Amino acid sequence: MRLNHRQLEAFRAMIETGSVTDAAKRILITQPAASRLLSDLEHTVGYPLFRREKKRLSPTPEALALFEEVERSFIGIDMITEAAREIGSYRRGALHIAGMPAMSLGFLPRVIAEFCVQRPEISIALQIHSSQKVIQCIASQQFDLGFAESDTTHPGVTTELLYEAPMIAVLPKKHRLCSKPILEPKDFEDEIFVALGANYPTRKRVDAMFLSADVQPKMRIETQLSFAVGQIVSQGGGVSLIDPITAIEMGKQSLVETRPFAPSLLYQYNVLFPSLRPKSRISNVFLELVRSHLAQDKE
Repeated sequence: MRLNHRQLEAFRAMIETGSVTDAAKRILITQPAASRLLSDLEHTVGYPLFRREKKRLSPTPEALALFEEVERSFIGIDMITEAAREIGSYRRGALHIAGMPAMSLGFLPRVIAEFCVQRPEISIALQIHSSQKVIQCIASQQFDLGFAESDTTHPGVTTELLYEAPMIAVLPKKHRLCSKPILEPKDFEDEIFVALGANYPTRKRVDAMFLSADVQPKMRIETQLSFAVGQIVSQGGGVSLIDPITAIEMGKQSLVETRPFAPSLLYQYNVLFPSLRPKSRISNVFLELVRSHLAQDKE
């Protein structure tokens, strides 16, 4: 016995509508074609499924028992069909992200929250690591997207520039420098400066800028994260220059005052992809939302 899917489709429609004509309309075929499918199904199973009464078909007990099995199968197919539709419209799946702290402690959670409201069936896992560790995560091919400051030539990673903007000065509320619309190196002379660790490339650029300007801030506090720098500044621990995304996030929360700084010290954010497998469609949609938020923050 080998049942044909089209026969079962006609049988299901017939049981649910009670009419060959209506069953034919539901599965978009002619009435004679529907009758032929039902007749072929009876021939295949080897027993009557319908009683012919006054030109109408009535299901036999065997037909009703068979319908229960057919319905279970079709529910499964319907679920698979809906899953395929949701995957195609980016409403089902999983996204694994590795992000550096500068983007992952405020900005990316905000983007993820909006993304999940729009697409509730998609699950997202965010791991927060240093830029170097993010590169390793993406190189493992186990993550869909990475966000890092560092560029890389690792063969397992594809890198694109996501966003570039000047570093921003952060000040405690009511600090004397808040009266200035733009800050310069000389404004930091003798100020307590909250710095990133000495091994960070950004720290080295800031140190070189102050040395070139012959300015000597008081480097009394060091920490590893821009967010921690901002928190120390917010408590009146000093002043600093940090990456623009962190500065903007903390400014929105009214934790610090932010000011442009000249000369410009550009900070780069890169997006990383695993190079040994294709980008997922969900990754591209998520990245569009990231870029949209970055554009809004720039305005």
